[in-house]
Amino acid sequence: LSCLLVGLNWQQPLKIFGSTTTTTSSSLERNDKILDLLRTARSVGQVGVLAPEQEQLKVEEAANIVIPFTDSKPARTPLIGEHKLVYSAAKGASSGKIGPLVGKVSQLFEDDEIFYNRVSFGPLQIALRAKREIKNDSTIKVSFLETSFSLFGKTLKKQQAGGGGIWKVKFTGKIEDKNGKEKLVRIMETPSLFVLEQDL
Repeated sequence: LSCLLVGLNWQQPLKIFGSTTTTTSSSLERNDKILDLLRTARSVGQVGVLAPEQEQLKVEEAANIVIPFTDSKPARTPLIGEHKLVYSAAKGASSGKIGPLVGKVSQLFEDDEIFYNRVSFGPLQIALRAKREIKNDSTIKVSFLETSFSLFGKTLKKQQAGGGGIWKVKFTGKIEDKNGKEKLVRIMETPSLFVLEQDL
């Protein structure tokens, strides 16, 4: 009996250790794949349409590898603060490209409903105010409300905006970069592919 008890005492820690090792390995694999997506997207550039089609496909492939690792209910992830655009496959101004110029693109979330798509060219900023409505765990409806133009933080002009669409939230999840800093990463289809990140 004592021999059997000794055997049981050894078996239990081994099971726990094995489970922990598997979980840690899975988390590291997930983190590495998301970092690989960010590296690939940055190497191609913010405006995907300016890159060769083969390079755009590399970003799509990396995104498709990451998507299965999403948090559950990605459209319901609470969003606050500023999120920076890493990559966009869109042909329009939402990628930051207006004419020959390319600006820095970000999203600023005011609350659970209102957010701003912003493009900045130095001190000049164009902001599109929008409303989002969660339709299900992976889909949101976006309605554009107002466009504003500001210079050095001072509003120059506001005008009503129309349109919108259904956006698919394909991935949301937190990772650690190589410096140990935490980020929130999102992948969306609007239907164009978008990759965004937020420093936490």
